[in-house]
Amino acid sequence: MAESFVLRCPVPGASADEAEWLAVDSGGARIGEPERGTLAAAAAAVGGRRVVVLVPGEDVALSFPELPARGAAKLLKLIPFALEEQLAADVETLHFAIGRQTSDRHVPVATVEREHLTGWLARLAAAGLSPAALYPDSLAVPDNPGHVVVLIDAGRVIVRRPGALPLVLDADPVESALALAGLEPTEDSALSAQHLLVYASTADWRSNRVAIEALRDSVASLNVQLMPHGPLPLLASTVVTAPPWTLLQGEYAVRGQGFASEWPRWRLAASLFAAFLVLHLVTLGVDYWRVHREELKVDQQLRAAATEALPNIQNISRLPSVRLAVESRLRATRAAVSEGLLGTLGALAAATAAAPGTLINSLSYREGTTDLTVDAPDVGALDRLREAAKGRGFEAELQGAAQHDTRYQGRLQLRGPRS
Repeated sequence: MAESFVLRCPVPGASADEAEWLAVDSGGARIGEPERGTLAAAAAAVGGRRVVVLVPGEDVALSFPELPARGAAKLLKLIPFALEEQLAADVETLHFAIGRQTSDRHVPVATVEREHLTGWLARLAAAGLSPAALYPDSLAVPDNPGHVVVLIDAGRVIVRRPGALPLVLDADPVESALALAGLEPTEDSALSAQHLLVYASTADWRSNRVAIEALRDSVASLNVQLMPHGPLPLLASTVVTAPPWTLLQGEYAVRGQGFASEWPRWRLAASLFAAFLVLHLVTLGVDYWRVHREELKVDQQLRAAATEALPNIQNISRLPSVRLAVESRLRATRAAVSEGLLGTLGALAAATAAAPGTLINSLSYREGTTDLTVDAPDVGALDRLREAAKGRGFEAELQGAAQHDTRYQGRLQLRGPRS
């Protein structure tokens, strides 16, 4: 389970350099006991855990304005103008952090002096601490849907009503703080319907017991939970199981290492590439479908042609490949025309045209060899006939020639044609 290192600095009621820390698991259960010491000691105890820092809630103003815009960037631009009249300081000296906008367009806002925030981060960095999140401790007080939660902590009171932002008040005296928060001994019917849940350390309970018990008759119920180890275990559990919005936004946002930190810069390019890749794959799919459809048409036409070209085959569909069968038949036909007796006769017809006056007296063909008896007007005609046959790819051999009267009788043998 992922573990978090929750650091509280500075600790209310202690020196500015004193810190308090506790390790918790992902379910908010504490690992060990809370410890106190310097920031350097805290840094030595981190042990590779995720660091979460709690700062004093009284230094962070919380508000819940209604804003018309949507989107974090637009909201951050509008907030200084929306809160300007409510803020005593110059907005240029303030840092704003926002939570999730509600459906009715209200936005939770945390406002802190830049000087405070910069100082906290500088002290943490000097000790070698890099917080993943930084929250006001008031937002770490649990939001209980059925109870008004009151945390008494070292001279201050944090009050959180169901579904509302917490209120941080000075607890000196605690009766005045409770009255300012709308919690005081009264016969008010609205208060009598409320259930009150009070968290306090043993020391704080002893100091404020009378003021708290005075409320018992004014509320529907009063439950007190003592915290022997102080409020840190409660606060740490809340920020892990129900984390509020961090102050580390905008220019103070955490810049991670590696791919996670660079991803926002490349998100648009990656999205465009992914869209292009999807479009390309869709185009390829459509092209494949079209080609396949055309191939089916060609196959149908080929089968029809094969039925006519291969009449001796009864069932064309049983052939492993109609295309190969048709091509084989075509090759056989071409061979019969160009290489067999027909091919020889075609070559002789062309050859005799090269030797005018030449007559074929006899012809014998067997297994690619043709024996001819030729009557020519002269010996040169016999030689031209032989050369013409060679030009057609045949092996031509003049086996003899004799003169009869004014003409010549010759025997010619043809083989081939050569490939």
